[in-house]
Amino acid sequence: MRASEPSAQPRNANRQRNLSLRPEALSVSRQLGNRFKSLIRSVSTATGTLTIDGAQNHLIIQRRQTDTGEDVEVQIGNRGFKWNEQEPLKAASGPPTDTDRLLVERLILDSPDQFVLAQLRGASYFVVARNVRPTDAGEDYNGPLWNIVRVDEPQQQDEKLRPLSTWRLFYINARTGLPDRTEYQLNGQDIRTDFVEWTEQNGEKTPSRVTWSSGGQVIMEYTARNTSHN
Repeated sequence: MRASEPSAQPRNANRQRNLSLRPEALSVSRQLGNRFKSLIRSVSTATGTLTIDGAQNHLIIQRRQTDTGEDVEVQIGNRGFKWNEQEPLKAASGPPTDTDRLLVERLILDSPDQFVLAQLRGASYFVVARNVRPTDAGEDYNGPLWNIVRVDEPQQQDEKLRPLSTWRLFYINARTGLPDRTEYQLNGQDIRTDFVEWTEQNGEKTPSRVTWSSGGQVIMEYTARNTSHN
């Protein structure tokens, strides 16, 4: 490299990150575990089953933290995909289809980790309401209350870098400090993601069962078999 050329900084250079820009995200990161500490660039690997229309697919998701977010690799059956916030979604064989983008976006962005890391790519956070109860809750309701946080993706000139859904509502459980679900619109459909069950390994919490539904009907379900954090 000639002296006149700028030196490129690798995306995983272990520089200090500031994850305290958004207090809502910082609070959730502390509940999830130690993998978001400023100098840590953790690698999380989850294997399990993705069920769509009754068909089961072997699923592997690897999330590798970087200075600006995540490098994510998704393997669904024999189909492989790669994503990060600076490049369009890539498929192992040929360009990804619209169906591929829709499916992989759900798996990557409907995530507690992405709630924390979206601030690094310039996403905005807005607290819509605090201590919200279900709309049909009676006076004797003693179930969970939620702080609803809207996360808006940064504007992108390149359409290929723009998520299909540019905003999400995260329902943060006021007692546990963890997200219970997300709600958003995707291709004109109302989508709800529920983090039904969680697992904890060496202090790191991740969803072990996730369902996606539209109009009250489950359209997709993920069940984890094993999760590791390095």
